[in-house]
Amino acid sequence: MPEIVYVTLRIVFLAVLYVFVFLVARTVYRELKPAPARPASARAPVKTTRGRRKAKLVITDGTGRKKQASWELAGEIVIGRAAECAVSIDDEFTSNLHAKVYRSEGRYYVEDLGSTNGTYVNGRRIHYPTELRGGDRIKIGRTVMEFRR
Repeated sequence: MPEIVYVTLRIVFLAVLYVFVFLVARTVYRELKPAPARPASARAPVKTTRGRRKAKLVITDGTGRKKQASWELAGEIVIGRAAECAVSIDDEFTSNLHAKVYRSEGRYYVEDLGSTNGTYVNGRRIHYPTELRGGDRIKIGRTVMEFRR
């Protein structure tokens, strides 16, 4: 083969390699960049409902027992590693803005916000808003939460 073909292939390979390194560096930068600051008033308000049990998220261990904390769900809450999130999780496998849980027409949904490691409901990775039912387990990073109603 002529030498020009080898030189061209080397240049193309290096260009593809540089594009790959750039994309990896950009992804790492986005994950490590702190989330934009939100005022405290922008956090999810806690509303009460009469006569009905309040929906909540509870961090559990593998056996389903309450482990650390729980949050009542009212409106929309964002779950992530950033301190500005309504539910802030200290987990290195959680993105700054990882997922959100919101209520729409009396039903609760969880949606992944483009996280690196994904959001799982009952062991299945979700790619679109997924309806939650009582007892569903939401896995974000290494943290497992149970949706209770």
